[in-house]
Amino acid sequence: MEMTSIESWHPRPGEVLEIRPTEQTLDATRSAAALTARPSLLQESHIRTAADRRAKGVPWSPWLAFSFHIPQPLDRDALRRTMQRFVTRHGALLSWFEIPDDAQIDDSTTFTRRALEADDVELELVDAGVAADTEAARAAITERFAAGTSPLEWPSFAAGAIDHGADGFSVYYGVDHSFTDGVSITLAVDDIFRIYQLEAHGEGAEPAEVGSYVDFSEVERARSERLTWRTPAVRTWARALLSVRNKLPSTSLDIGLEPGETGPSTRTNRTLADAATMQAFEQRCKAHGGGASAGLFGILALIDVALTGRSSYFVLNTVATRSEPQYAMAQGWFINLVPVAFRVPRRAGFDDLVGRAQKSMNRSKAATDVPARAIVDYAAKFGGVKVGATAVPPMVSYLDMRRLPGAELPGVDDAHALGGPGTTGDVSMWLNRRTDRTYALMSYPDNATAAASIDHYFRAITELIRAVASGELVGIETARAAMGSAVPATS
Repeated sequence: MEMTSIESWHPRPGEVLEIRPTEQTLDATRSAAALTARPSLLQESHIRTAADRRAKGVPWSPWLAFSFHIPQPLDRDALRRTMQRFVTRHGALLSWFEIPDDAQIDDSTTFTRRALEADDVELELVDAGVAADTEAARAAITERFAAGTSPLEWPSFAAGAIDHGADGFSVYYGVDHSFTDGVSITLAVDDIFRIYQLEAHGEGAEPAEVGSYVDFSEVERARSERLTWRTPAVRTWARALLSVRNKLPSTSLDIGLEPGETGPSTRTNRTLADAATMQAFEQRCKAHGGGASAGLFGILALIDVALTGRSSYFVLNTVATRSEPQYAMAQGWFINLVPVAFRVPRRAGFDDLVGRAQKSMNRSKAATDVPARAIVDYAAKFGGVKVGATAVPPMVSYLDMRRLPGAELPGVDDAHALGGPGTTGDVSMWLNRRTDRTYALMSYPDNATAAASIDHYFRAITELIRAVASGELVGIETARAAMGSAVPATS
């Protein structure tokens, strides 16, 4: 699967089909039960952020989506049954949130979760006309994602297919970020493809039952309310924040914005290493006490210190919270941000930093199951760093897609995880390792200064990975040279 901005997506043309709830199902939403399970802290923060962006007229896409192509003639009723089974087996997709009538969404807003019973859900396939070319197909699907994915109504997802006739068909699906994450997107591809093969051809096994993110959210929420300074997660965060004087990470690149300023964002995807280079890179990492992910953080640390002169590196790392087996294949926002922080001595080389990064990552595991938002808010009561309710911090994600169902699935091609336009005041990065290559997607402000810095950054990361894989000595001076003429931001 390729992470792609929707503006760069090139769907095949064809007949656009929409999966929609029947009128009877929509009627059922009016009397759906209110649940005691509260939104997760991530869900609550996301809904407030989306409302804040809308109120300010800021372009922002609060959904995540995917598309993939199946080179088989489309069985339309099998697809309808597939999507119905997919939706009804995931509790998160049966729920939505309500707010009091005429309420403004702010820090005090109370969200009530409602949910349909699976037996009340019936979906139908609707013909939405022919998209004669790529631009028309992309426009039609983008409009559906924008209009049909609110967490404050049901359904919060928009799904369907583009029928290409003899060329097969492309499934598309978008859902509010409240109910999904990057791993869920790839798992959904696997889920939908396997259920479709079962429904259309009788091939494969019945999917195993999965846990509900609704239940997970309440457990996680309750856990967040029992924090003390003795909680290992709090101590992990306190140690990381202390090392950087209570400041959350920010980019060391010049991105054309003043501190605290935001602007429209864009995304760029580039290859960092082929399979052989990444294998050699990983072998050197292991020889010095870490894995490939620790090595990549070591590379990023060298560049950061080369640009700023800082003596430590601090980054927010995205980790999965699917620690219990029933959630392994569930749809939901099963992620957390944990701190990765370590010192970078002036004469440190790559080999020194791999072990330091790995030890920090190992320590950060203690913070995996407690939401970062809860810990930061708890620490703020005692003079710690304060983060606005609608702030979206920069982060770095590493995902080994070779081990993830749906990321590289036989029988599926042209698979894309899709994201729309937004705003940012920083740089976030998704590092994805595939069988054939490792690539990075970066989100950054859409201006010429940031674009030039990101170009230098991509080239520097690529060059340092190659140098490490080739057995060369790599240190801060190597990183500074690799960045070339990139201009550092004020540290």
